[in-house]
Amino acid sequence: MPVRQITTASLAGLRSLALLFAASAALLALAPSGSACLQTTTPGAYTTVRVIVTDKGITMSATRGPRGSTAIFLLYNHATKSRVVAVGDASLKHLRGTGFAVKLAKNERKRVLVYLTYRGPLPVAVGDAAKTHVKGVFIVT
Repeated sequence: MPVRQITTASLAGLRSLALLFAASAALLALAPSGSACLQTTTPGAYTTVRVIVTDKGITMSATRGPRGSTAIFLLYNHATKSRVVAVGDASLKHLRGTGFAVKLAKNERKRVLVYLTYRGPLPVAVGDAAKTHVKGVFIVT
């Protein structure tokens, strides 16, 4: 077998190739990773709030929810008459128009989704169609 001699030209080519490889490896190590942080791609959280209306008052399973999440209000009317349940401000006249008002017939159930946009208290009022009374507070943290 013939033996090849290594010339200075081929040795210089190997050095430049090794230098190029080392430089590209260093740049790849310093570059930020392609995966994003978990907080940027995860969807908002869901908070389930069960509101049970009786003749004596209301019961809420959760009284707090984080801002930016979606609250799922599961409304149950176990009262003897129809009731109106209002959470937050259902009017569009105020800047804080986060909320809803729902009329529930006797033994009726409804599900309402609310996106919690601002921090602060959302009053929970229950009554008949003519008059409601504040019975509790749901706080957006």
